[in-house]
Formats: sequence, structure tokens, C-alpha cells
Amino acid sequence: MSERTLDTPRAAATPPHGEGVRARGWARVVQSLVIALAGAAGLAVLLAALAPVAGMQLLRLQTGSMSPELPTGSVVLARDVAATQVRPGDIVTVRRPDGAAVTHRVVEVEPAGAGARLVLKGDANRDVDPAPYLATRVGLIVAGVPFGGAALEALEHPAAVPVLSVVASALVLWAWWPQRRRPAHRAPGLRGETGVTA
Repeated sequence: MSERTLDTPRAAATPPHGEGVRARGWARVVQSLVIALAGAAGLAVLLAALAPVAGMQLLRLQTGSMSPELPTGSVVLARDVAATQVRPGDIVTVRRPDGAAVTHRVVEVEPAGAGARLVLKGDANRDVDPAPYLATRVGLIVAGVPFGGAALEALEHPAAVPVLSVVASALVLWAWWPQRRRPAHRAPGLRGETGVTA
């Protein structure tokens, strides 16, 4: 007379639980970072596209005259306003006679014809700018970050926005793509063995 016995899986064949947990933890961290980067890229594209529509403009500071708050390479958001609306303490962007942009803090404002006479000074400069600026419209700085200038410069390239949009979409798709999971009954080291003993 024979007797059939079913051997249970050996504990030693089961993969360590801790290693699997750590691997899944790192996968979640990488996925979160990818989603954050894609979100930042998408936000940059959105701001670059919508800022002109809202009467605003993203600007890159090319000098350190507004340091330490806004060093070289900072990105600021400027809103187009009448020069008569600004007040001492505001940071504005104006155009010099040669066309170059200057972003400095307002020291004095005086009405002048249809606009205003502005005395400006960079926060890092000891003296006010050599001559006042006569302007009717200025860019009032409403926000700024001390980084991002290189990225903004890259965005100004004609092909940058469509390429960045595709890259951001691809990153989001990759991060959210369903993972293939191995069925529990096919996991390595978990196969049952059937033995027949007499």
C-alpha cells in the first residue's frame, strides 16, 4: 500500500522579503522624481506660452546687479504696467536708449509728460544708475527665482517648446505605464514538489 505526501516549499527557497520591499521603494522614488521633472518641464512650457497672453514676460537676468536676492541667471516674471503705477521699492525692467533691458529697483518716481521719470538702482550697486529713465510703460517684477536662466534661454529656441512637450509627455507615460507583475505561483523558489513514497 502506498501513501502520497505533499512536500511544502522550503523556507530557504523563498526570496528575502526585505530586498523586494527595498526594490519597490526605490522604484517609487524614481517614479516620483520622473513625474516631478515632467511636471516642472510642463509648467515651464505652459508659462512660456501663456505669459505673453496675460501681458507678462519671463526674463533672464544677465548681470548680478540685483544680487544677492536675484543673482546672475535668475528668472523673473514681469507684468506690463504704466510707469506712473510703480512706487519706490518696486523692481522694474526698463529699456535704455540703446535697447538693452535694465532690471533695477525704483528709488524715485516723478510724473513726466505721459509717463514718469524713474531713478533706479541695482541692489548690489553702491550708487544709483547714472541717468534717470523716461518711460511710459515698464515691466513690473511680480515674481522671481534665483535660478533657471539657462533653461529659459534654451526655451527661447523655436524648436524648444514642441520638443520639451514631447519629452514631458514621454516621461509621464513611462512613469505611469503599468508594471508587469509575475504571478505568485510562478515566483522563483516557490514551486511545490510532489513526492511519492512507498
